[in-house]
Amino acid sequence: MKKTILLFIAALAVASQAKSYGLAGCGLGSMLMGPKGNQVSASTTNETSGTQFFGITTGTSNCAEDGVALRDEESRSFAEANLPSLRQEMAQGSGENLQVLASLMGCDQTSFGQDTRKGYDAIFAGDADAATVVDRVQATSACSTR
Repeated sequence: MKKTILLFIAALAVASQAKSYGLAGCGLGSMLMGPKGNQVSASTTNETSGTQFFGITTGTSNCAEDGVALRDEESRSFAEANLPSLRQEMAQGSGENLQVLASLMGCDQTSFGQDTRKGYDAIFAGDADAATVVDRVQATSACSTR
């Protein structure tokens, strides 16, 4: 029993050093209480306000970037590396890079190609960079569920 308790305490000590917030995790509570503050109050604040879920999803409120925030960054990076191919494939309404982008963005892959083909002029209007292209693609009907 003593070994189990010691292992639990050691795991908590390691976990508390892993991030800049305390054991309560990220969210409004971690921002208000800080890593050295009352973690019970931080956890209660997170649970009652729902900010931990929001922070994890958006990569805000002391939360690591994952979920939607990470998906957006991956989409932008992919679009930047493959913009010439994406431009051509969106004009055609199909292609391997286009399908990868749809997957990275969490879009409906069955209509993604046709939606981007229909919106091609608006997506690439002006001198659109990769981030702008991704933002405009997110506005298409294939991605409206996000």
